Amino acid sequence: MKTKQTPLALLLFLLLALASCVEQEVPDDPNDCKQSEKSTGTSCDGGGSDDGLEPDPIEPDDPADPTDPTPPPPQTPGNAWNAPWRRSDTTIVIDAYELNPINWNQMATDPKVAGVIHRSSIGMRVDKQYVARKAIAKQRGYLWGAYHLGTRENTIAQADLFLSLINDEEDTLMILDLEDTNNTRFMTLDQAVVFMEYIFEKTGRIPVVYANHSTTRLINQRLANNPLIQQSKLWYARFKSSVTDFPVGIWDNYFLWQFSSEINCSKTGSCLYNVPGTLYDMDVNVYNGNEAHLRYEWSMM
Repeated sequence: MKTKQTPLALLLFLLLALASCVEQEVPDDPNDCKQSEKSTGTSCDGGGSDDGLEPDPIEPDDPADPTDPTPPPPQTPGNAWNAPWRRSDTTIVIDAYELNPINWNQMATDPKVAGVIHRSSIGMRVDKQYVARKAIAKQRGYLWGAYHLGTRENTIAQADLFLSLINDEEDTLMILDLEDTNNTRFMTLDQAVVFMEYIFEKTGRIPVVYANHSTTRLINQRLANNPLIQQSKLWYARFKSSVTDFPVGIWDNYFLWQFSSEINCSKTGSCLYNVPGTLYDMDVNVYNGNEAHLRYEWSMM
C-alpha cells in the first residue's frame, strides 16, 4: 500500500536535491581549474574580492624609451686647466661665423674635432652662413650648436628669431653669447635672464651661457640665486694655455673652454691649437673628455 508523504517532507526533499545540483567543488590545482573551465564554460578567474567589484587591472611597466642615450663608461679626465687639448682623451669643437672660411675635407682629417657651433644670429640679423653650414656639418656627422649674440635690441624679438632658426631641432645645442655687458651695444644681464627664461618657457631647455672671465664673475655676483642660471652650463672664454683663477661660483668648471682665436693667434700655425682647414681667426674650444662623453652631454641639453 502506498503511503502518503506529508507536504513538509516533500519540501525538504526538494531543497536537498536542489543544493546537490548547484554545489561545485573548487579545485586546488590550477590545471584542474582549467579543465573544469573547459567542461563547464565557467571562468576560473574568481574575483578574489567579496565586495562584488572587479579587481583593478595590472598596469604594465612603461617600456624603455629607445631614444634615451646610454651614458658612456665613466672617465677620469686629467687637469682641466692645463692645456687639456694636448691630451688624447679630450675633444675639440670649433665655433664659427659667416666670415670664417672652412675647408670641410681638410678639417675631417683631425679626429679630435667632433662639433661645430655656429653663430645663428646677432641681435635681429641672421648669420648668412648658418643654414648652409648646418646642413654640411650634420651631413658629415658633426655635433651642431647655435649661438645667439645678444644685443640691446628687443629681447623677446631676439629670442623668437633664435627659436625660428633652431626650428625645434632637439639635437641643436642652444647658446646665449654674452659679450661685455657694460658695452651699450651688447645685451645686459637683465636682458639675458629674460632671454633665458623665455627660451626655457617655449622649449623646456636651458641654453648654455657663453661668457668671458669678467662676465662670468659678474654673473656670479648678480645672478647667483637665479634658479635657471644655476642649472645652465658655462662656455668659458679665456685665451691662454692655463688658468689658475677660474671664478668658482655658479659653476665649478666649464662645459667648453674657448682658448684660441685671433686674440691670441697672429697667424696660422702660431695658435695654441690649429684645426686643419681653418685660419688663425677660428675660435677653438676644448671639452675635457672624450667624444662619447661630449655627445652624451650634448644630447642631454
